[in-house]
Order: sequence, then C-alpha cells, then structure tokens
Amino acid sequence: MSFLRFQKYRELYFTMLPLMTVYPTLIGVDVGFTVNKLNPSDNFINPYSNIIGYTSIGIITGLTYPVSYPLFASYVLYKNIK
Repeated sequence: MSFLRFQKYRELYFTMLPLMTVYPTLIGVDVGFTVNKLNPSDNFINPYSNIIGYTSIGIITGLTYPVSYPLFASYVLYKNIK
C-alpha cells in the first residue's frame, strides 16, 4: 500500500471520528441510565459502574469504528440466521 493511500485513509478516519464516537457514547450513557432504572440498587457502586461501563464500551466502539461496526453487523446477521 502506498503512503498516499494511507494518508487518504487516515484523513477519512479522523474526519469521521467525531461523528462515529459521539453517537455510541451517547447511546452508552442512555443504556447505563436505562439499566439503572430497570434494576434499582441501594448501594452507590452498581449504578456508577453501569454508567461508566456502558459509556466506555460506547467510546471504544466509536474509536475502533472501522473494525467494530462491521464485526457487530456480522454478529447481528449471524445471530438472525440461527
């Protein structure tokens, strides 16, 4: 692969990165709050770990979007076939 092609892919990655990171992060925060509403807990650590955990998964998914989105899509298709 030539260096110019690598530069083009790099530019495309960093151009799309804010959009692809913000959406899964917001979805992760929403899922964390929804899980906390469905399973209320008396202690402080469980709701906090739900929000932080799901938000972190959203951030990681957004940062690795060229790999994670096709993998998640193939998993959903595979799961629907079974």
